[in-house]
Amino acid sequence: MEEKDLLLSRCLDAKKKASDSFMITSTHFLSVDERSVIYCIEREYNSDISTFYFGGFDEAERTAAVFVPTVFGIDNVGSFFYENPDDCPICLIKVTKDRFSSLTHRDYLGSLMGLGIKRETVGDIIIRENFAFIFVLKSISRYICENLTKVGRGTVRCEICPFSEFEYDEGETETAFASVASLRLDSVVSSAFNLSRTNSSLAVKSGLVYVNSQQILKNDYLLKEKDKIVLRGKGKVVLEEIIGESKKGRIHINIKKFR
Repeated sequence: MEEKDLLLSRCLDAKKKASDSFMITSTHFLSVDERSVIYCIEREYNSDISTFYFGGFDEAERTAAVFVPTVFGIDNVGSFFYENPDDCPICLIKVTKDRFSSLTHRDYLGSLMGLGIKRETVGDIIIRENFAFIFVLKSISRYICENLTKVGRGTVRCEICPFSEFEYDEGETETAFASVASLRLDSVVSSAFNLSRTNSSLAVKSGLVYVNSQQILKNDYLLKEKDKIVLRGKGKVVLEEIIGESKKGRIHINIKKFR
């Protein structure tokens, strides 16, 4: 079986289990490309199941597909998992290093793979000055904490911690002027991330776009001032200001971009 077919088969099995067993199920961590493959088919099955993509935080590049029975009434799976961590398939590990070593993303990932675990069980790795946050599948978290004692040439200590301890470093920002045809989500995403209108529309339909931490699947969703827009794999912007409308009917806006 080809890798693509195997991925789709696993996805559909998890979705069927959610429907048959009336429970929340999920896949392993997916890359942006894998998520696109899943989107092409998964919405054709089990209309009683809602699909979300969750990686531990809004800006995560690697996410798991989460399948939730629609009768649960969950419209923001991230908020639900923050409030109900026992139901979350993802766990946050804080890895504190010694003060002598300088460690990179490659060092952490290499050491994790050296433990014999699969790449698909590991999500984003966020480096800080004296420690790193690593999002992993809950099923592998205890094993990592018990066995990850060295990264590169450094000595480390691991502990499972709540999502509330994680803060995403937004980094430097810049404000850019833009002129858009409308305040529709696909129009603003196209301008903000320098995409064609076709590609921005596909990104929204594929579940890659979030507004104020909520996944939005409708291209005609209308934005307002101060809305935070996240495009998975591309970054984050804020619709900082709606300046006004030109004589030709285009809308002038200021967008705050995070570098």
